[in-house]
Amino acid sequence: MTGKKLMNRFYLFVFISVLLFSGYFITNIVSYQAAKDSLRSSIINTSLPLTRDNIYSEIQRDLMRPIFISSLMANDTFVKDWAISGEKNTAQIEKYLTHIKHKYDFFTSFFVSETTGNYYYYDGVLKKIEKDNPRDQWYYNFTSKHEPYELTVDTNQAERNIMTIFINHRVHDYDHKLLGVTGVGLELERIKNLLSEYQVRYDRDIYLVDQNGVIQVSARNTEISQPNIRKAPGIGEIAPQILQVSYVSGNFEYDGKNGHMLLTSRYIPELNWFLLVVQNQNSALKTIWQNFIKNTMIGFILTLLILGVIITVINYYHSRLEGETFGDSLMGCFNRQEFIRKFNIHLARSKDFSLILFDVDDFKGVNDRYGHICADMILERTLALIKEEVGTESTVVRWNGDEFMVIVNVDAGEANRIALKVQEAVNTDARLLKLAENETIQVCAGISFHSEYETEAGMTFRAENALAEAKSCGSNTIRTA
Repeated sequence: MTGKKLMNRFYLFVFISVLLFSGYFITNIVSYQAAKDSLRSSIINTSLPLTRDNIYSEIQRDLMRPIFISSLMANDTFVKDWAISGEKNTAQIEKYLTHIKHKYDFFTSFFVSETTGNYYYYDGVLKKIEKDNPRDQWYYNFTSKHEPYELTVDTNQAERNIMTIFINHRVHDYDHKLLGVTGVGLELERIKNLLSEYQVRYDRDIYLVDQNGVIQVSARNTEISQPNIRKAPGIGEIAPQILQVSYVSGNFEYDGKNGHMLLTSRYIPELNWFLLVVQNQNSALKTIWQNFIKNTMIGFILTLLILGVIITVINYYHSRLEGETFGDSLMGCFNRQEFIRKFNIHLARSKDFSLILFDVDDFKGVNDRYGHICADMILERTLALIKEEVGTESTVVRWNGDEFMVIVNVDAGEANRIALKVQEAVNTDARLLKLAENETIQVCAGISFHSEYETEAGMTFRAENALAEAKSCGSNTIRTA
């Protein structure tokens, strides 16, 4: 019976544990997924586009100023008059170009003459351009397009071949005849530093890519190690869609070598390049994942604490319930239901046992004379004396209001001796005498010894008859059935 109760309690514990753990874990998973979806949506729709547009604006700001200055240079009467007059005083154009370079903090400034082919810059004449020289093809390509200006990226021969963004502007005389090309240059490293600054600030990789997919400028330590995005793992599969010229920004996703990547792009018409901003989704979600793990651990600990409280409460109330089911809460002894179980245990162990049924004589009169509270105290003290005399191996049960049944593992003679000891203890107990105002409390007893094949009902019936006989003979009497 006890084993079955323990198993039932164990199953209840398991059920509550599974319910609490699964409930908390599912709730945490749902919260994590909601936070993940919300952050992902925020990155795709807000954060990435905002970073892209900020960088685009910075690049535009860096480019619009030199475009404007190159336009002023192309329309400057000094430049026109100096070229028309035959380019006689080189120092004048040199001084002019030096002034432009330093005043506006440009990397370089230049003028290329259509008449002489001289390439003037702030330090004098760099060289004479030639149509057959591949490095001079930019000039002939530009002048053949009849565009007012263009931006090109090339090495700067005047500055140790450093990559430079050149803003080239056509110069015409007053009759709209081509005099040459003037302009300024921005160091490409300046744009690269801008991208690196944004990479550190926003933890995103940033690239400037031409229409062929070649990475022209990138921040330092980026994920894409290939020089062309078409050949890079993951992004290469969507490169054709990214490199479609459009003035509408695009959002893309791909699986890179370090996780799932989110990408947004914008075409820069001035450079004929694409600005790409790439965010590692796994890195962005790292904080949410860490919070999920932390919340799960906290939930696990709290769930264990809750389980501990639940188990303690269950055990407490289970013990209370058992006490109410099998015991008499007022007297602190077993009740009749528990008597049957104890009787069967005694019967299984040994058939040599007896029942002693005690009854407090004239208990109704004690109640009337001393009141219910005092009567209960007398009854409790009587029970305590019975327990002391019968020993711990015996079972004491409250039978009726003032009756107590005792199962003792002795024969009828020994049971009679025990009953006499109980009578003497009750009659002479100082506490009982004080409670009853020196009136002697007396008890009668009926004894029955177990007969072969006798049931609990038969044996208790004989003990009750013996008690009835003892009470009919007078107080403090013992009879054996």
